[in-house]
Amino acid sequence: MQKPYASVLVKLIQTHAIYDDDRSYWLLLEQYESAIRDYFQVIGVTLDLNRREGYARLTQKEFAEDEGNPPIRLIRRVPLSYEQSLLCILLREWLEEHEISAHLSSSRLFVTREQLRDRIELFFKNQTNQKALLGKLDNLIEKLVDHGFLKVSRKDEVNLDNTQYEVKTLLKAKITNEKLEEFRDKLRNYVESV
Repeated sequence: MQKPYASVLVKLIQTHAIYDDDRSYWLLLEQYESAIRDYFQVIGVTLDLNRREGYARLTQKEFAEDEGNPPIRLIRRVPLSYEQSLLCILLREWLEEHEISAHLSSSRLFVTREQLRDRIELFFKNQTNQKALLGKLDNLIEKLVDHGFLKVSRKDEVNLDNTQYEVKTLLKAKITNEKLEEFRDKLRNYVESV
């Protein structure tokens, strides 16, 4: 017999994340949290439920190659391209700035395509690289939507630059403060060497 929270299990397995703005899944997740945790624990997967940030995701312990018989990975690690990584780090920094800001009107961060373009093009001073990147911007944004780091909140078919995205707080789990600081150090070292 199917469990009442089966749709949550499937959604987590398919997308690896559920957000609190997806009310039907979120309410079921909260109601059956214990049973859902137990289900995933049996197969070596952990439910990371962060109510404060409004997301739930699946994680799986990393095993060293020399460890006996590690379980098969259910949670795929999807490598990001350089440009995707750069945009993720910029978005993560943007989230941090937004949270620190004293005049918050919302705890959620919304950005437009134009704002994304303006932020990322600063890292590509070479005109050829900049034009190539801007040509790929929509594909880059779409990949981050697919990974659950961005969510389209308002689509503008007339002027794509006005399309608005919500930056999802899952980025904070994927890019920790330590990783963010490591990137800043690398960036400072690069700037000093140029």
